Amino acid sequence: MKSSRVWTAYSTRDAAQFVGLTESAVRGCVRAGLLSKDTSRLRFSFRDLLVLKMLKALVGSGLPLRRARRELAQLRRRVPPEASLASLSISTEGGHVVVRDGQHAYRADNGQLFFNFDMPAPQGDMQAMPVRHEVSGPEPMAERTPDDWFELALTLEDDDAEAAVAAYEKVLEARPSCTETLINLGRLRAELGQAEAAEACFKMALAENPDDATAIYNLGVVAQDLGDDDQAVAHYHRALELDPGFAEAHYNLATIFDRQGQSQAAIRHINEYRKLTR
Repeated sequence: MKSSRVWTAYSTRDAAQFVGLTESAVRGCVRAGLLSKDTSRLRFSFRDLLVLKMLKALVGSGLPLRRARRELAQLRRRVPPEASLASLSISTEGGHVVVRDGQHAYRADNGQLFFNFDMPAPQGDMQAMPVRHEVSGPEPMAERTPDDWFELALTLEDDDAEAAVAAYEKVLEARPSCTETLINLGRLRAELGQAEAAEACFKMALAENPDDATAIYNLGVVAQDLGDDDQAVAHYHRALELDPGFAEAHYNLATIFDRQGQSQAAIRHINEYRKLTR
């Protein structure tokens, strides 16, 4: 018989569905330190949901998820602990998160001021298109090697996930069995909401190395995002068999067991997660 839930407020899945993000994106916010400390208990307050909705709006405005999450987390560390990010006026400018404070505006990640932020363009003049962060990398090379494409993909991940996907695909044209590339490509496709393509990448990586704990864990993430908890649990357990120090697998198992009302299992896994991430 299932026991009652230990914690109140919103589960990871509740929060994800309410905001319109994937569960993996929400869990990434926890690991980044973006949300309140109480989320270490797997539950989210309404204030946390407002922060997640803010993140969703930034992504909807064209900011890559990874950069938006990173810069909000940097802002979180710079404001007083009792302050809520949801109470701040936040938008995007020049490819970064910007905070409005009265007559001033500053970048969330480093506090650098933006001047004349609210000044409109002169009537009749052409207005500039929104600034797009330079992510194209170096000038095209006549002979770019797979290693070059891989390094370029890594640098693009935070700025332009689709360009990073294209770069990883260039690597695979030369090295179709490169598991690291397959896993990175699958992870990006999952973040872009391409679950089936992500799953295919992880399965190809496992065809090369059936005991790759990261690929197995990522299959669990895809399954959990798709709502297949049983399959996700099986993948996470297998990942932990191969790598007992895989902290994220413990955390994800805890979120599933908590939502299912299996409090003892949830507590066991969240405690293991805390031990591994101290």
